[in-house]
Amino acid sequence: MPPTMEALFAERTKWMKASDVRELLKYATDPKIISFGGGLPSPDSFPLKDLKVIFDELLHEETAAAFQYGLTQGDPKLRTALAARMGARGIEASADRTIVTHGSQQAIELMGRVLVEPGDVVITEEPTYLGIFTALATYRPTYHGVPIDSEGLLTDVLEEDLQEMSDQGIRPKFIYVVPTFQNPAGTTMSQRRRRALVDLAAAYGVPIVEDDPYYDLRFEGEAEAPLASYDEEGWVVYLGSFSKVLAPGFRIGWAHGAPDLVNKMSLAKQGVDVFTNAFGQRVAERYLTLGMLDEHLPRIRALYGRKRDVMMAAMEEQFPDGVEWTRPQGGMFLWVSVRPGLDTRDLLPKAAERGVIYVPGHGFFPGTPKVNHMRLNFSFPGEGEIRRGIRILGSVLADEGRPRKGPLAVARG
Repeated sequence: MPPTMEALFAERTKWMKASDVRELLKYATDPKIISFGGGLPSPDSFPLKDLKVIFDELLHEETAAAFQYGLTQGDPKLRTALAARMGARGIEASADRTIVTHGSQQAIELMGRVLVEPGDVVITEEPTYLGIFTALATYRPTYHGVPIDSEGLLTDVLEEDLQEMSDQGIRPKFIYVVPTFQNPAGTTMSQRRRRALVDLAAAYGVPIVEDDPYYDLRFEGEAEAPLASYDEEGWVVYLGSFSKVLAPGFRIGWAHGAPDLVNKMSLAKQGVDVFTNAFGQRVAERYLTLGMLDEHLPRIRALYGRKRDVMMAAMEEQFPDGVEWTRPQGGMFLWVSVRPGLDTRDLLPKAAERGVIYVPGHGFFPGTPKVNHMRLNFSFPGEGEIRRGIRILGSVLADEGRPRKGPLAVARG
């Protein structure tokens, strides 16, 4: 029997906890389960024919550069292509201010590694992407949540909070937001709030970490410019990812920000993994440079737009009165609010027993959770699975009592 190592664990391991999404994996191995849980792209969205062309090109390169060690900051050709991509979104970007990471999740972790001391304040939306809590767990920040509504972060509340912190001599390390097709709520921050947020960051000297993995997944409405496009002083750190528009298995993301911050993140990354997957970087660069991404995006948008419509139509038909939900114009998720007092974590085993899972809303809150929410993913399951899964979930909710249904105007509990 192997020895136990628990007595040797570092103190910081006490703060490491699996996210609610990771915990759902115990259900995901059952083929009979319909999963609305993970943030998985549809396998039908993977550009397999394009990847075959790219693989063939890389396999026949004389130098076999795609299989060699690379620069910690990232492949220069990819960083140049990313700078051009960000420039097309209105961001004043450059390759030397860009670092390629193993997904944008690593970029968040590196931000914590170079900026956060125990007790430092990190401001997030409420609810927010739950991955930030695992990324920063060992750095032990103090989270401060700011509510959101259908226009995104409530910047008037944020201004009051920043002023109060300033009066107390507290300077938050950064403000973390997912402004476009927010995870988990699916909402998109309005232009006026984007401008206000950037102005507040400059006024109080607090960086913004803009996590923007869903920018290209708009299937309805007009695009909103990234926060970074309004940034004239360099307070916005912009994160992007190929996981939702190429394939998550490559684990290619990036961060763009102030030169001193990117340099420090690069130093931190050297001690973590030396450099990002070279083959994946070359694949991503070819996918961009050859124009394959832009050719493929309409297919992904159409696919996810149909799936969202199927899910919302099924919810309208199957969910009992008292249940509300957001109506995302893109992305991969929507946010469901059930009647107050009903705990969606307690409800999950009952739903799983009948063959459907979701993510309870608890883990998305930086403070005391509001327990009557759940996140549903519409990108991964097939349309038939969505209809069946929503029918099952509706029956589970109906069993808990029936007190009005309809689109949710405010993503607050």
